[in-house]
Amino acid sequence: MNNELMIGGINLLPPLRKKQPTEIVSDTVPPLYLTNPALAYLASLTSKRSEKTMASLLNIIAKLIGYQDLYQCEWSKIRRHHVQGILKILSDSDRAPATVNTYLAALKGMALEAWMMEQMSSEDYQHIKHVKPVRGSRLSKGRALSQHEISKLLNICEYDPSCKGVRDSAIVAVLLGCGLRRSEIVSLDHQDIIWQDQALRVLGKGNKERLAFMPDGTFTRLTEYVEEVRGDLAGPLFTRIRRFDDITAERMTDQAIYHILETRRTTAGVAKFSPHDLRRTFASTMLDNGEDIITVKDAMGHASIITTQKYDKRGDDRLRKASKRFNF
Repeated sequence: MNNELMIGGINLLPPLRKKQPTEIVSDTVPPLYLTNPALAYLASLTSKRSEKTMASLLNIIAKLIGYQDLYQCEWSKIRRHHVQGILKILSDSDRAPATVNTYLAALKGMALEAWMMEQMSSEDYQHIKHVKPVRGSRLSKGRALSQHEISKLLNICEYDPSCKGVRDSAIVAVLLGCGLRRSEIVSLDHQDIIWQDQALRVLGKGNKERLAFMPDGTFTRLTEYVEEVRGDLAGPLFTRIRRFDDITAERMTDQAIYHILETRRTTAGVAKFSPHDLRRTFASTMLDNGEDIITVKDAMGHASIITTQKYDKRGDDRLRKASKRFNF
């Protein structure tokens, strides 16, 4: 029997002991997520990416307070003053306020599980629950690509006569035209194309499904990829293509998308950008075209307008132009 239950890259089940001839091994040993509140918290998360992120943060916290890892940490003994001390250390290490508050969210999630498991009193849980987030902000990372950069990126794909050129052009067009995350585009299947509505059925964070409507340029490039390269077979929409145009049925990975964009960017001579910058470009372009922020929020699959506002990179350009007009 496979004795693994992976959450955030961590096996929640304890390793099985080797059975000795005279030893009786119990089959009722509870998995660690039933006794460890931190692991129970990770098990409650709906996103694999969130599980991995929070597992990493809880591991850092455990080591910070003197334990080997989150397995060994006695989470139920953590109190409000411990949490405040951890936040102070993290803040003094020059971590951004938003990052420190993510650590705090992990601690509060753990405390909730500890209280529900009756490992922490209601009073101690409430004290941790009401620890205030760290105040402050930093300049948001990333940028929006210019129209000239977008054209160069698409052109370099379309000048490539191989099957990869057609596929990569469609990938760039979907990322830019629909504002998808890398994890969302690699999760797409052929059946997620809704041809009559020129849309994609996207499964985003929090297991939330939404429709991403494709602009004409995106729809044209995706149609060309399906008709000329991929075909209509069921399975992953974007698949791995080996050398000599050997088209496989293997689903692409997040890292493969990163590699494609980096390769095409370098060849096209476009300044460095991250895959998520294409999502920022989508948001900025929609807002610049006069779409209201509620529409943009829904199109991006955000739960809050506050999150969507962070993707708006038009402000940098307005400030730059205003500065140039202010001459001495």
